[in-house]
Amino acid sequence: MTDKINKSWLTKRTGDPFADTGGYTLKYLLEESHYKDQSVLQLIETIAKIYVYQWGAGQLSPFFLNSTITQPSFKGERKIQETIKFYKGMIEESVPYEHGYCRILGVKTKLFAGARSNHLLSGSGTFINFHHAFQEGIMLSKEALIRMFFLPFGTIRLSDKIAVLGSNNERIVQTFVAENVKNNISRIAARNANSMLASEFNNPASALFDFVKSYMNNDFYRIIKEEETTAINLYHFTNFGASPEVVLHTFSAPLFDFYRQMMYRKLVGDWQKFVRAHYYNSKHKNVTYDASDETYDSKKEQNPLKPNQYEKWINWIYQDLLNNKSILPKILKWSKAHPFKFKIVRLYQQYYSNMNEKTLDKIEQIADFIVSDRNLIRRRLGTLNRANRIYEIRRFLLSLVNNNHAQGNKEPLFSLSEYVNYLFPDGSSGREIRDLLLIAVYQKMHEQGIFFDDPIEEVETEENLIEESN
Repeated sequence: MTDKINKSWLTKRTGDPFADTGGYTLKYLLEESHYKDQSVLQLIETIAKIYVYQWGAGQLSPFFLNSTITQPSFKGERKIQETIKFYKGMIEESVPYEHGYCRILGVKTKLFAGARSNHLLSGSGTFINFHHAFQEGIMLSKEALIRMFFLPFGTIRLSDKIAVLGSNNERIVQTFVAENVKNNISRIAARNANSMLASEFNNPASALFDFVKSYMNNDFYRIIKEEETTAINLYHFTNFGASPEVVLHTFSAPLFDFYRQMMYRKLVGDWQKFVRAHYYNSKHKNVTYDASDETYDSKKEQNPLKPNQYEKWINWIYQDLLNNKSILPKILKWSKAHPFKFKIVRLYQQYYSNMNEKTLDKIEQIADFIVSDRNLIRRRLGTLNRANRIYEIRRFLLSLVNNNHAQGNKEPLFSLSEYVNYLFPDGSSGREIRDLLLIAVYQKMHEQGIFFDDPIEEVETEENLIEESN
């Protein structure tokens, strides 16, 4: 009796990532798939049969604890019949309910208990102290609970957990879910659906970046306007047994805007080589990266590993970006031996540190002065490399002011106002200014073909740097 179901509540956006994934799955099945002529209850039966007979009910263990589908004491056909009975009881309202507001949809309606058997990462139905007023579960509308049943069909297994996307941009989540549903339907048609959909990636960070990259390279991305603020969350979760867990990976709005810039034709080459130098796999230790052809030489493999072979590994740059950890030290290390457009560094600082463009302009100007006298470059770099404390960095910059004056240059290298407001404003990091200046110098050396036979004294590691307050 579908007249007792509010169809719009089955698919409307709620802000709950699990309910929305289930809702968009239902939306595709009811509107765009060859199942669209089925009623909701018929569709529940169809998907239940896929879960049981094609996937194997064990595939749903990360979703539902001791549900009608995963209950070990139920076998084969009984799993399906018990599932139909459960949802039919809610749809026809022949099982106990109470009146109130659905915790997910926020609408006043008839409510049913949601526990770990039919709702993800909620309290237990057995231990009623998990819920308000000792209720038997989180009280939800039938529509919200029906959504949860369809969630597995619209998501993907990622390593040892399940991946669900959430975003302030509804189209991104809808597209992610629709692609998963279409893939599942195609696999069923090809008789190749012996398990739930699984990602090629083992690492959530690499998977999330690949997902965003795929949208930036197809027609879908063109409908996201430049001025739109877009953030994406990947919920990496399991509801299994005694160890339910969810880990949140956030692709923030600044990261989205920065990464959008990295995909531009003029920057993507330098960015890609830099990122590809930072992959890691415990099964391929002591590999050597060749920047010329972007491959890894591994003792375990006869031929060099190409990008499509290693891009599923952990990537330290992606990890740092998602964890909001500065990648400047890694850029600095890379810049010493490889060309790397300073434009990338400028964009990174603007999006991540909200750094004033005039600060970056001044850093580039100072870098130009440092490389202007080839006889002094090596000594200046050595001094700057050893400048661990903020007063040492300031002393180095002031020595350049003296050099500039001694050369008879009419224009000062920087004014007092520029020194105070742009190079060392309140709350600034001396280490950050030093790293940016070193990166700019090395890049200008690459541009001008300035190289030394023996290496310049290494920069101190990030852990050994001592940052003093202004």
